Amino acid sequence: MFTVGGFARVAGVSAKVLRAYDAARLFVPAWVDPATGYRYYSPSQLPEIRRILALRQVGMSLAEIGALVDGRADLREALAARRRALQAEQREVERRLVALDIRVALGADGSPEPDVVVRQLPAERVATFDLALRPDGDVGAAFYELESYVRDAGLRAHRPPGSLIESREADDVLAPTRPNPDPVVDDTIFVPIRRAMAATERIGVRRLPACRVASILHRGPYETLGDVLRLLEDWAAAAGYRRAGPTRIVYLQFGAESELRVPRGWVVDRAADFLTELQLPIE
Repeated sequence: MFTVGGFARVAGVSAKVLRAYDAARLFVPAWVDPATGYRYYSPSQLPEIRRILALRQVGMSLAEIGALVDGRADLREALAARRRALQAEQREVERRLVALDIRVALGADGSPEPDVVVRQLPAERVATFDLALRPDGDVGAAFYELESYVRDAGLRAHRPPGSLIESREADDVLAPTRPNPDPVVDDTIFVPIRRAMAATERIGVRRLPACRVASILHRGPYETLGDVLRLLEDWAAAAGYRRAGPTRIVYLQFGAESELRVPRGWVVDRAADFLTELQLPIE
């Protein structure tokens, strides 16, 4: 029989860990002296503690191991599940390495590189306007019509407006305050609303689904949004993500007429102060 210290040395684990496993009833001594309370372990227990240590080294929790020890879980199924989890972690690490390489490359000339962030978006109810209804391609006029309708309905939510880019040519990226000389088919602009409202022949209502996006911020005029969007798409492709829906462009600071009563803080006078977030749904 071994004392706690002796068994710990043979097993390759600390005495503190053995005491913790005993307290959790995960691995208990072979015998406890009733007079002194000293714990004693048998050499026959070495395979059991080695199994526990091996499972810990592949990242299983004490709760998972406990279920295996007392027979509440199947070892093969548990190992297969842990393998899937580790593979998912490996893919995420590889994506982070790719993102790091991209940031290093972008900053190679000393210029500040844009930050791409992966985040979760909640579902959102919006009023929409199909730009196919504006054959002149005047996106600014389309936003004015949509914002006016939502304002008059009294349902404007305190969130920024945006665009859905379902298809585009080289530099065709929507902007809310300037005409687009080459409209993109099937693109839609939207304004957030507080609850459902009646649709018309020109104004639609839909719920944008919750999704995970790769996002990037752009400050300044809209003329260079196309370059930023391509950078975001290249980043997502290099990181191993797949597109999972239309690109969302959210206007965080923009120009707007005062009569639209757009929430304060979003409207700016200079194009240099425009702030736009490009969101690429990914999976």
